[in-house]
Amino acid sequence: LLRDKFREFSRDTGGLGQERVDAANAAAAALIAGGHPERAAVAQWQAGLNEAWAELLELVATRAQELAAAHDLQRFRRDARQVLAQLRDKARQVPEELGRDLRAAEGLERQHRAFEHDVQALSAQVRHGTAVQEAAGRLAAAYAGPRAEELRAQEGAVAAAWAELRGRCQRRRRLLGDTVEQFRFLRAARDLRLWMDGMHLQLQARERPR
Repeated sequence: LLRDKFREFSRDTGGLGQERVDAANAAAAALIAGGHPERAAVAQWQAGLNEAWAELLELVATRAQELAAAHDLQRFRRDARQVLAQLRDKARQVPEELGRDLRAAEGLERQHRAFEHDVQALSAQVRHGTAVQEAAGRLAAAYAGPRAEELRAQEGAVAAAWAELRGRCQRRRRLLGDTVEQFRFLRAARDLRLWMDGMHLQLQARERPR
């Protein structure tokens, strides 16, 4: 809000002020060119006005830079909080259930792949664009002391939450894969045992040689 208001102030000040300064310079130039007896004083006044105008423009530019920097800082803080909350929320959503049979385990495995796809989309917010790491590096270079430490701490919290979420996803993917393989083995083993039992019954049912 402050930045938007100052943009309007800067635009109005620059436009109106430049017109008035141009008019003053034109009047001074006319007096000097016309050989006015006070042309030396007029030239001195003209130089003073131009110097004051340059100082005012510099102040306006400095204020605009300060507001832009403050805006970037507050946006970073907001983005960092939002991304951190998303990461932690996603981490809480990683279930522990592995399934009681092959069908259930395979279904959970498919669900987890879709979940990881959604999680991967968060990496763009962590690493790129308005991303926390890039913004933290840029802002930390512009600040020093406690504020730079705060920026790095927020970046570190986001990075840690991202690492924890990825770790949980990887562990669950591995456990689900192991569970699915275990159930497939058990199914194959049961099928093989049933086949062997059937063969055994067929052997027992055959006539014995006399």
